[in-house]
Amino acid sequence: MMHNADQSGKNRFFTLSTLSGAIAVATALSGTAYAAEIEEVVVTAQKRAENLQDVPIAISAFTGDSMKAMGVKNLTDLGKFTPGVEMNNDTPLQPTYSVRGIETGDFTVGSDPAVAVYVDGVYTGRGAGAEIPLADIERVEVLKGPQGTLFGRNATGGAIHIISQKPQAEDTAELNLSAGNFGRISSDLLLNSQLSDTVYGRFTASTNRRDSFADNINGGATTGNIDTQTYRASLVWEASPDTEVLWRADYGIMDQGSALRSSIVPTLQAMDGGTDVFGDYALDTPTIEDRDSWGTSLTITHDFNDLTFTSITAYRGFDAHLQQDEDGTANPDYMFGSANFDEQTQFSQEFRLNGATDTLKWTLGASYSREELEHVTDAYFTAGSLESFAIYEGLKGNPEMFGIPQAVFDQMSTTEQEDAAAKIRAAMAAGLVPGMPEGSAVTSVVYDLLMASDVFQQQIGAQLAPLNAMLAPYGMELGAKNLSRADMMASLMTGIYPWVAADTPWNESVTNTGDYRSAAIYGDATWSLTEKMDLTVGARYTADKKDFTIESSYQNALPVALVGNIGLVDDDGNPLAIPLPDGSFLTAIPMPGVVMQQRFGMAFNNNGIEDLYAKLDDSWSDLSGRVVLDYRWNDDVMTFISLADGFKAGGFNSFSAAPGIDPSFDQESVTNLEIGMKSSLFDNAVRFNASVFAYDYKNLQQLDLVGKPIPNYYLRNADAEGRGAEMEVQWAATDNLFIAGNYSYLDTEYTRYQIIESIGETEEKNSRVGQPRVGTPKNKFNIMAEYSFGLDQGGEVVLRGDYNWTGERVGSISDPARVIPDYQLFNLRAGWNSASDRYAAALWVQNVTDEEIAGGYGGTGAAIGASPAWRFLPRTYGADFTVRF
Repeated sequence: MMHNADQSGKNRFFTLSTLSGAIAVATALSGTAYAAEIEEVVVTAQKRAENLQDVPIAISAFTGDSMKAMGVKNLTDLGKFTPGVEMNNDTPLQPTYSVRGIETGDFTVGSDPAVAVYVDGVYTGRGAGAEIPLADIERVEVLKGPQGTLFGRNATGGAIHIISQKPQAEDTAELNLSAGNFGRISSDLLLNSQLSDTVYGRFTASTNRRDSFADNINGGATTGNIDTQTYRASLVWEASPDTEVLWRADYGIMDQGSALRSSIVPTLQAMDGGTDVFGDYALDTPTIEDRDSWGTSLTITHDFNDLTFTSITAYRGFDAHLQQDEDGTANPDYMFGSANFDEQTQFSQEFRLNGATDTLKWTLGASYSREELEHVTDAYFTAGSLESFAIYEGLKGNPEMFGIPQAVFDQMSTTEQEDAAAKIRAAMAAGLVPGMPEGSAVTSVVYDLLMASDVFQQQIGAQLAPLNAMLAPYGMELGAKNLSRADMMASLMTGIYPWVAADTPWNESVTNTGDYRSAAIYGDATWSLTEKMDLTVGARYTADKKDFTIESSYQNALPVALVGNIGLVDDDGNPLAIPLPDGSFLTAIPMPGVVMQQRFGMAFNNNGIEDLYAKLDDSWSDLSGRVVLDYRWNDDVMTFISLADGFKAGGFNSFSAAPGIDPSFDQESVTNLEIGMKSSLFDNAVRFNASVFAYDYKNLQQLDLVGKPIPNYYLRNADAEGRGAEMEVQWAATDNLFIAGNYSYLDTEYTRYQIIESIGETEEKNSRVGQPRVGTPKNKFNIMAEYSFGLDQGGEVVLRGDYNWTGERVGSISDPARVIPDYQLFNLRAGWNSASDRYAAALWVQNVTDEEIAGGYGGTGAAIGASPAWRFLPRTYGADFTVRF
């Protein structure tokens, strides 16, 4: 949406005025006495332990206890309660984290995520290894805005830091059990032991299982269920009064069905027996989500007189297999499945030196990482689904051909267009469309591809060479353009019709390997200019080097053979009276794989089996930094203004090396200006934090499905801008009542959108300039209340309610008109703790009102006119029980 400049100025003035007023009120009220008090939260956002309220960065921090009370099990759950953050992931093996509208929606491995996820100080390079169960976690810190200085590359949107519990100098044990509807059973076993005077150990074993919340009408494989196991072990050795050695290790197993995605096209739903996104489903591709993940790290910390040295050495990896039904139906004419296989390992080393004096706090560091990976993408189609694709593309290109006026078609929603194509597809299969039998759509596509194929042109030229030799003296030359389209189409149909009618399998495979290396040096210093004012300046230099390969193997043969006299015509389509030697022409010339050749610009061998191997490499470097000025008005109110940028390395298109497509794409950067306030009021009974920001996003890496007549996924660069405001408030109203809430406003739009002319894109139909970023609601707010009271016989009861409202948002980059409606979530929890704190129990309900909420629309199934959607969980309920030893 385009924004009027004057109106945008008014919005900025309003938010800045609001923040200024809040600062004035907070300063005036900071000295008022109050009874209850909010606990201090310690964070390490600046690579040193600090009170959250003293850090001039917009941070949302969640403790392990608060996440348990909210029913949070993973980062996706946490995103619902975090202002300015969206983590709407239907599958943990392809997560997308969006902070203030900055994300990378690439499910391949040629690029990196735009939000960096750290686990105990260790960067997790792939999303498939980042989504971990949040059991036995000390806290999660969500840092908003570019964090290029302290967290480095791939933190253009922000950083998420997960910190697990460290071993303690005590002997304790805790068992948590949870059971709920849909067969949910989960458990956490926590063991902590003091092994000696200087060595402490901790072990955690967690399981989480849940059945699908819907049924497969066909009785096929289950999807949408959960089955994970996670094991963690850690040891702390206090080698000396000044030296600590911390070793951590984890191992995780995931073995479950993949995400539940159902088509939203009414005709396809009816043909599947009445499926619905919010009801039962029908799929024909078994869904799989398997992962084995592991990791270990060694952190050594040594304190000198005024210095602290830290070394973090880590090795992580995973093997994963994700298989999904992309079309969301069991209709054989729309069969589209995919599978991704990943093997990844990464090594990282960071050295850090922290120092502090009365007026200066500083950090110097250096880091190195190497990631090695192999990724295989398989796609499963049939000739019938290729026909469905061709009909849908043909309808979009020329609706008049199917009896739909262009003006009427243009007014249809995408779902209505897909539904129209589904009805045409069914009618053609039943022989109810005169002159358009089943297979004619694929035949038309193949004809267009043949006429554009260099291989085909050469073959035609060779066969016409004798005729052209005779016609040369007359200034005439015949080529493929002189072949009769009607005769060619009829000839092609003889092979394509039975091929389509039989739903012949058509499978594709691409293998990528990557060897990514990154090195960086950084420094950050905070100088106390006065007793109340600090200046922070930081910079990081990063150098990335990537080696990448693409190997494509397509072992499919199109039944393309032109047999008989298909005729020659002049430029006006009139038959040419040129006698042929034997009355036949182009007898049985095989054209296997010509569609793939046109799509990828590849060569084929004599067997029709194509292999492409491309070896690519590139490097990128960047100097990122931040400047922050903060002012403490009194002991309770601090304001800050910051200018920071972040950097994300470039990468490679994982699927294509087509002519005119640069296989690599540029690095991206974000520059963010922010004004914020942090305050602890009424003797720390109220905590109010707020910020307003504006950022400029250059060369963002945007994945899109584009191209004619066979679309493909390409990463291109675009520019965008965003502005918004966030606020968080916590209020310890009494010793028994605690209330908290947050709100975020975000306005984003594309300011440049790269057009790929070599694959037929046009500015008129494919530019997204002025449109908002996908998946980013303008408005979002949360509110919670927790009330506790003691019992006469001892113990405590805690009642809690959480409410979330998220505004509407664009659901698909390829179709900005497809909007996900706003939604609300309401959760309740009632807990009891024994007087000894040994036992605890709770009853809970999530999505109390059983809202039907769509998490996302579109996906790859949109390419064949079968857009799917995935949904949030319906109402769930259960009970928790805890015993401590």
